[in-house]
Amino acid sequence: MAIPAMISIRKKHPNALIHLITEKKYISLLAKSKIFDRIIIDNRKDFFLKSILNLFKLLSIKYNTIIDLQNSRRTSLYNLFFRLFANSCISSSRPFAHFRYKIPPQGLETSREGLFNQLKLINIKNNKYFDYTWLKVKLKDQIIQPCVLIIPGTSNKKKQWDPKKFAEIAQYCESKKITVYVVGTKEDLSSANVILKNCKKAINKIEFSPPEVIYSIALKSSLIFSNDTGPGHIASLANNHIVWLLNDDKVSKANINENETNHKILSLSVKDITSLEVIHYIEKYKLL
Repeated sequence: MAIPAMISIRKKHPNALIHLITEKKYISLLAKSKIFDRIIIDNRKDFFLKSILNLFKLLSIKYNTIIDLQNSRRTSLYNLFFRLFANSCISSSRPFAHFRYKIPPQGLETSREGLFNQLKLINIKNNKYFDYTWLKVKLKDQIIQPCVLIIPGTSNKKKQWDPKKFAEIAQYCESKKITVYVVGTKEDLSSANVILKNCKKAINKIEFSPPEVIYSIALKSSLIFSNDTGPGHIASLANNHIVWLLNDDKVSKANINENETNHKILSLSVKDITSLEVIHYIEKYKLL
């Protein structure tokens, strides 16, 4: 959700040295973007001592500007250090910022909108068109079209739609001669297996679907089905139609943007959404 903000920062400052501080697990992905001149590892699990040591190293670089896109209690501590021991201009929604964006109550704006509202205070605009071609990779196997992409897993089980219902949607797609691709990590295997057992022609990409692969399959997909989960947000960057199965709450409203390709099917509990509701939605709006 922060990638568009990162791209906009680079467009505003094409000749600046821009460093990113993030966790190790994101480096391989974000290094491909060519947005950053340097990426610095700062793992959450290493907090507190290693992070403090990291901070003192960063202070010696004498940054002109600090842009806090995480906006957490943790990064507010970083902002305090830069405020006390450096002359950096700080943009954040947390305390100690020179340009502080006051976040409205959750659900009144999406996370992406909030980041751009924050960046407006330092004259960085939402460019609205974003080039994600750096995410695209050549896949080992040719994508069989027409196809749909299903993302059944999520780390938060309260956000997860029943895998049996995903399987029913997959069967519906197969009945229309549409190839089904299933992506996720090994932690999603139990959810994916329900689909794979019921759809003999479904293509299993579990454990073989890093963000670049998810994005590349999404580019070729007529429709994407997803819980509110990170891989779903990666797939949404392809700007193809995506059906989100969501809890009707402030978190979902903050995470999913309002646009013509995002189709939100909501219930007080995502588990109460039926596969028939989803099929009726697909047919009503002619998504397949």
